[in-house]
Amino acid sequence: MAGLRGVPDAPGYATSQSFPAGEEDLMTTEQFADVLRGIPLVVSVVTVGRGGADNALTVSWAAPVAFDPPHFMIAVDQHHYSVDFLKSTRNFTVNVLREGQERLAGRFARQSMTQEDKLDAVPVREGETGAAILTDALAYFDCELVSASVVGDHLLVVGRVVDAGVLNGGRPMQTSAGLRYQKASPA
Repeated sequence: MAGLRGVPDAPGYATSQSFPAGEEDLMTTEQFADVLRGIPLVVSVVTVGRGGADNALTVSWAAPVAFDPPHFMIAVDQHHYSVDFLKSTRNFTVNVLREGQERLAGRFARQSMTQEDKLDAVPVREGETGAAILTDALAYFDCELVSASVVGDHLLVVGRVVDAGVLNGGRPMQTSAGLRYQKASPA
């Protein structure tokens, strides 16, 4: 029996033979975005780095994937500068933002300028993996890279959680595919 689009066969799982799809059957990007606009997604800042070299980016595609051992995943544009950084440091921290932190989300949603340190003036502490933890965030998941796979236009990154915690009270910041973060200008 054939596997589900590259996934080995397993009892109880559908296979590609169960739902063959031709190009004409695929959902369009616009249809997918329309559905996502109706579903709230939690906004996080992912930090990568080790030994004082850091970078950060805003993501809204992040979720736990396993309890034992604990694993967390993020999806990032495969052409984002942080992808190369992530591959070299092999770690990341997902910092879950709180309601009211839109400007902070905007700060990390844009590409860095040359010689710019986006983490400058942002309260942080170093995590177990060496990636920065934003101390004003709601919570964090500090991860060591386990796998990374290209899926469409994004890189699906899975990390083993080595430390996690709730830092502050409040509710998580949420967005939908239609929201644009408030862009902060470089200092």
